[in-house]
Amino acid sequence: MKGLMRKNWRVLAIPALLLLGACAQLPAPTGQAQLVLPAQQRAQVLASVPRWTATGQASLRSSRGSQSFGFVWRQQANSEQLRILGPLGNTVAELRDDGTQAELLEASGKRLTASTMSVLLERVLGVTLPVAELPQWLLGIPPAGQVDAYDAAGLPQRARWGRWQLQYLRFDAVGGLQMPALLQASGPDDLQLRIAVSNWQLGQ
Repeated sequence: MKGLMRKNWRVLAIPALLLLGACAQLPAPTGQAQLVLPAQQRAQVLASVPRWTATGQASLRSSRGSQSFGFVWRQQANSEQLRILGPLGNTVAELRDDGTQAELLEASGKRLTASTMSVLLERVLGVTLPVAELPQWLLGIPPAGQVDAYDAAGLPQRARWGRWQLQYLRFDAVGGLQMPALLQASGPDDLQLRIAVSNWQLGQ
């Protein structure tokens, strides 16, 4: 791994948010019927959820080579946290951003600060990623004007985000919402990012 990695979603009578439950996770129990919100309502609900956590695996390919890592992205109302995990599940790096300052804690114990998380993530992964857009990527709620194709259910299939092209390859039902489970992104300088979300926690 480059840089530091070399060193480690018609609503019934109940409110829509109640469909989320205290903790919505993947996969859903086999045979369990789920009430799934239409795509437009899904986006509205997700936009109003202040806290969520996505856990999964990612692979990144660039001209410098390829790397794979686990991640835990925790989004709060006024802050975000990203943990990068090694092959054994160990924390390689932890990044936090409270809206005023970003901080990186390396496995060695060294702490670094910057104005944005993007700068610090580049130190960890060795490439520049659009960190500010990553929460919307993960939730699967690109602006309508940037979606090039929708599936039969009205969910985004292909979208443009600046110099990045996104493909949503699979959605899974999570607490009444269709949530991205597999997506890939192609960016500048032949960057290829593939993200598989194995666990969603919505509302916490």
